[in-house]
Amino acid sequence: MAVFPQGLSAIDRRCDNAGERAVLHQLKRCLSDDYLVWHDVPVGPRQRQPDFVVFSPRRGLLILEVKHWALSSLRSATRDRVELATAHGLQTVAHPLVQARTYALELNDVLQGDAVLVHDDGPFRGKSRVPYGWGCVLSKIERRKIDGSDFAEVFPEHKTLLRDDLAEDVEPYDFEKRLWGMFVLTFPFALSLPQRDRVRWHLFPEVRVQAQQALALDDGSSALAPLPDLMQVMDLQQEQIARTLGEGHRVIHGPAGSGKTMILIFRAQQLAAAARPEQPVLVLCYNRALAERIGFVLRERGVSEQTVVVRTFHAWCHDMVRSYQLEVGADLRGEAYFEALAATVSRSVETGLVPGGQYSALLIDEAHDFEDAWLRMATRLVNPATNALLVLYDDAQSIYQKSRRSFSFAKLGIQARGRTSVMRLNYRNTAEILALALRCAQGLLDDERAGADDDAVPCVLPASAGRRGPMPRLIEVASEAEEAAAVASQVEAALADGLALGDLAVLARTKAQLNTVARELHRRGIALQSMGGSDFRHFDWAAPAAKLVTMHSAKGLEFPFVAIVGLHRMPAREESLDEAARLLYVGMTRATHRLVLSAAGASPIVDRVRNALEALAVKDAGAQSQPL
Repeated sequence: MAVFPQGLSAIDRRCDNAGERAVLHQLKRCLSDDYLVWHDVPVGPRQRQPDFVVFSPRRGLLILEVKHWALSSLRSATRDRVELATAHGLQTVAHPLVQARTYALELNDVLQGDAVLVHDDGPFRGKSRVPYGWGCVLSKIERRKIDGSDFAEVFPEHKTLLRDDLAEDVEPYDFEKRLWGMFVLTFPFALSLPQRDRVRWHLFPEVRVQAQQALALDDGSSALAPLPDLMQVMDLQQEQIARTLGEGHRVIHGPAGSGKTMILIFRAQQLAAAARPEQPVLVLCYNRALAERIGFVLRERGVSEQTVVVRTFHAWCHDMVRSYQLEVGADLRGEAYFEALAATVSRSVETGLVPGGQYSALLIDEAHDFEDAWLRMATRLVNPATNALLVLYDDAQSIYQKSRRSFSFAKLGIQARGRTSVMRLNYRNTAEILALALRCAQGLLDDERAGADDDAVPCVLPASAGRRGPMPRLIEVASEAEEAAAVASQVEAALADGLALGDLAVLARTKAQLNTVARELHRRGIALQSMGGSDFRHFDWAAPAAKLVTMHSAKGLEFPFVAIVGLHRMPAREESLDEAARLLYVGMTRATHRLVLSAAGASPIVDRVRNALEALAVKDAGAQSQPL
């Protein structure tokens, strides 16, 4: 059966007429599982919406337009226009084959602009590697009723499917052959997985991990940057989860790097289209850096702050205090103030001082950092008419809870039984980085408690997607000044290798530990933004600068290059070794390609990292010595 990233039942509900539904079920019945089928989704740079987009890595890209017209309603037709008799009189509409052809040619032009998807030699040199075609389906017209007419002159047989072609007794192979006949040309080919993902990257901008960047030109204008060698997109499971998130409460469990935040951004984009400023979508998370990053990505994608509001939980509480003039203890400071702030807003929501149902949808990232009372309150904030609540959770990254949580979502009012998804593949990290992070976590991720009960809170053990890279490196020196110099040299080497400043991050346990590194980077002329600076307010994510971040604040973020400094200061006096190991796991899994760790002294965490690297080196050497 073909794969339907939007979900078969969801498409069935969205079909405008019986004709589209008949086409859907024939595609389901007749196509094999290497076909991907989308229905009525915006595609390409102009965001056109064909009825069906059919893609096969063996066959190519096909656009189908479906018309459920009765033969008697067709008054006249040319190759460009069709005149229809309707309840409102005669109407002239575009020929469905012209529509489908326009869409297909636009998409081919886009794909042909990508050098990786173009033939570099042979008779098709300079042409797209992806064959394309188009056709129409007249789902209400039977072949016997047009026999002997000139119908085929305006609806060519090889480009037109009729009601007969949608019958259940049609052989799947015969139906496939009818689709293949709609292609402009065919040649032996099979797209690789990276090439397939590049096609999806071009077709559906919303599944891109990162939007294509614009370059400023000397004349003041701008142009798109050259296409990257690696175009990161959601995998099909991620896209399917993102596209099938319907009404009601939803929970997604997934380890670091599995794409939870990417799905949240996709969902926020979808919901923004229907949101109104008086009842926007609310996105909540714990850390300010993550909230800023999510907001930045949404603004890049054209989503306004009036329709999707992104806040940390405590910043949102401040909004409520100001908006509804709530009283919080004026003499409180630090943690005591934040506890009182949350408690005040929670009580005010329960009593109605802060009205419920303010938001058309609520999306919570890193929900494992939220207190039970905060999650309970969240269910009251969503308009009951939409009841749209999405909770993203990873128990392994719960670094603010002093003890492991064990609770039922239902007891907090989150009714997600039967609407819970578990994602296991880690796409962010290389196999080498993930292997080190898991070995250093040493049993903290072994507790899979969900079982068959999707209302429980599992600790999901991540599985590598198989991407390879350099082995992480541990640098041990005698002083923190030497440590800063060594890390700065690693940053310079990464820049020399072609990484951009925005691809680099330095993480530490505390803000104070970032300052020594910041001074050394500044001395070497490397632009940076540091949370350790006295004047720091927030990151400018568009600025070309390395980011210096605490490990706590780095949750949810990712960078191609990550250096973690100050391992000799872990665990801190107030934390256990397990707490430090969990925090280090979070820090390590921020790196997508290159990870450097450093220490200016001894500690149990330094020992753990050193031992883990030695064990991985022995394991790797053993694997290489095995006979083929």
